[in-house]
Amino acid sequence: MPERRLYFRIDDYLDLEYLAVDEDTLQHTPAENLFPGAAALKTYAELKKIDSESSQLFYQIKDRDRQIADYLYLLNRKIDLLAQQLISEPRLHGTHPTDQRRVNISEGGLAFSNREALKIGQAVALNLTFLPTYVGLAIYARVARCEPLRTGGYEIAAEFETLTDPQQHLLSQQIMRAQMAEKRRLQDIDPDEKGNLYSKGASS
Repeated sequence: MPERRLYFRIDDYLDLEYLAVDEDTLQHTPAENLFPGAAALKTYAELKKIDSESSQLFYQIKDRDRQIADYLYLLNRKIDLLAQQLISEPRLHGTHPTDQRRVNISEGGLAFSNREALKIGQAVALNLTFLPTYVGLAIYARVARCEPLRTGGYEIAAEFETLTDPQQHLLSQQIMRAQMAEKRRLQDIDPDEKGNLYSKGASS
């Protein structure tokens, strides 16, 4: 039996699209080619990567000249706003309908509720848009579990397949971001309310 790695899992809200695919598509077609909006999301992810790579240089400029640094920051904000508008445009006009849902995700796979059942072993292409960063990731997965829910619909669990190193790194970053956001949220909660949340979780 193959060894299974243990991954840290977290609940998060994502825009999620999926397509059932055959094995030939999985092996020979990049997942991003199957989703019209994935190219824009990939470009946005590249812009954020450039931000990260240039952050040290920005702070060096800021130490030398605060006004130039402020101006560069405003230029960067303009680019960011334009990029977000380009991403959201198809959604606003219905050509790329959003399907935002709560998912349980790790570096190894994810689970989500779905109106339709999916066959165990079915290969699927997933287009994930992390919120509120709008970082997108189009990847393949394989359905590992499909169980009916008492409230209707099904819970689908799928394991990621053929992840590249950059995809794995991006996924890890977004999971870490969601983890830190949850920690900050819990720190802001009143201690009595936090205790109630933990007691509810223990009883569920």
